[in-house]
Amino acid sequence: MVLWTTVESNEQAEMLARGLLEQRLAACVQIDSPITSHYVWKGQTCSETELRVVVKTLASKVDEAMTWLAENHPYDEPQLVVLPVAKASSGYARWVAESTSK
Repeated sequence: MVLWTTVESNEQAEMLARGLLEQRLAACVQIDSPITSHYVWKGQTCSETELRVVVKTLASKVDEAMTWLAENHPYDEPQLVVLPVAKASSGYARWVAESTSK
């Protein structure tokens, strides 16, 4: 599974990545280059520079990872989007499973 969120700073992204890895809720967390997000918040049209945080995990860890992110995310209402992985190489899938087991 792949879980996406966004944050406003590299420090926030690094904090989330470290926490998810320390809790073994993710095998890998990637921090994408700055993106520009356009959205409506509380009736206002906004445009902000953000970083996308991409979390690679198992389906069995998604709920726990989303709960952890909701509790530790700096945003009031963070984007927490989960995308299923249709197919992954067997070696990669095994590594994700091993990396997220306690």
